[in-house]
Amino acid sequence: MLKKIALVAAVAASASFATYNFFPVGDANKGEVEISDNYTWHDHWSANRINLAAKYNVIQNLEISLQNIGYQIWNEDDRCDDTKSCPDNDGIYAMTIGARYQFLPILIGALDIRLPLTSEDVTGDYDPFGLYAAIQFTKEFIPNLWFGSELGFDWMFEDEKVEEGVTMTIQAELDYTIAAIGLTPWIGIEFDKQLTEDKIDGNDAGGDENQLTFWVGAQYDINQMFAVKVNFAISNGDLYGDSNTLKGAFLIRF
Repeated sequence: MLKKIALVAAVAASASFATYNFFPVGDANKGEVEISDNYTWHDHWSANRINLAAKYNVIQNLEISLQNIGYQIWNEDDRCDDTKSCPDNDGIYAMTIGARYQFLPILIGALDIRLPLTSEDVTGDYDPFGLYAAIQFTKEFIPNLWFGSELGFDWMFEDEKVEEGVTMTIQAELDYTIAAIGLTPWIGIEFDKQLTEDKIDGNDAGGDENQLTFWVGAQYDINQMFAVKVNFAISNGDLYGDSNTLKGAFLIRF
């Protein structure tokens, strides 16, 4: 339940604390910047957020990234003007610093650090420090058909006498590049399972909740430097709540 409240307060395109991507790190001194708009909705509720993410390969097989740097434009019940009043909750969203190291051609280790820098207008007083550690398996089955997967665990540290339970994330994505037209469609799935109880003021406050998310999307390479992306996700469960998210992004490589 605590994670469901946090999600509604802080809109995410994916239900989990997730790494930059599941695929090979790539060559040294290469990077990219992604600017996106994320629109999330369910029933009478909707939210919109502008997001910035970037990654850079400092050496061969080592990537660092910045994620979830954004601005929440709105997050409210769509009936606010007619039946209820809603708070003004636009503001700056938190930042995640990440790193991935590819220690084998098919295996990557990943660590994300969530910094509690979100505006109080977005999350209120509750804004915990968090860690996410994962192992990734990635492989090209046939030319241009890539499989990427991840097993990860996230820990949210105690904040305002609230401590969220540890959550396990299992996710996978299949991408196929149609090189002749520069188009890469994909499909993915994610399962989240809460492993330990939430705690409020040291007392158990529920747990053992699950979430299942499916997504489809595509990237079109305009040229070697620029690309556009679109992704649609459907998420259901009692861990984060039900939601749909449509994401559009512009990608700059360097």
